[in-house]
Amino acid sequence: MSGGGSSRLYHSLVKEKKLFSNIECYHFGSIDDGLLAIEGKLVKGIKMEDAEKAVDEELEKMKKELVSETELQKVKNKTESTIAFEDMSVMNRANSLAFYELLGDAELMNSELEKYAAVTTEDILNESRNIFREENSSTLYYYSNN
Repeated sequence: MSGGGSSRLYHSLVKEKKLFSNIECYHFGSIDDGLLAIEGKLVKGIKMEDAEKAVDEELEKMKKELVSETELQKVKNKTESTIAFEDMSVMNRANSLAFYELLGDAELMNSELEKYAAVTTEDILNESRNIFREENSSTLYYYSNN
């Protein structure tokens, strides 16, 4: 959804609709269910309610439409690249081993990429329906003093 100028949220809400000057989506948590946050900086003159509605529309698309195979492959490629570069450092490799041992099996580190590669467009659709529900959502507006 987010992670650069070609991501879904950035392309739609920054480039096309020009509601935000920047928008990000990230996940807090690593083992247990975590928090997914979407935050953005509005373009001057845009109402918060209009921006929130546009974000909600993008989330609804995620719940109703399959992501394209191209979009999914792009994310898989980025994930594979991130993991490969992380593992180039001995310290990062040690941290990864410790993390997977904490999960109960250090060998899981060797199958991490396979798990990401196995994700399908249908998996994304199903998880979107599970995660992006009204009862799971809270919205916080920050206003500047200017």
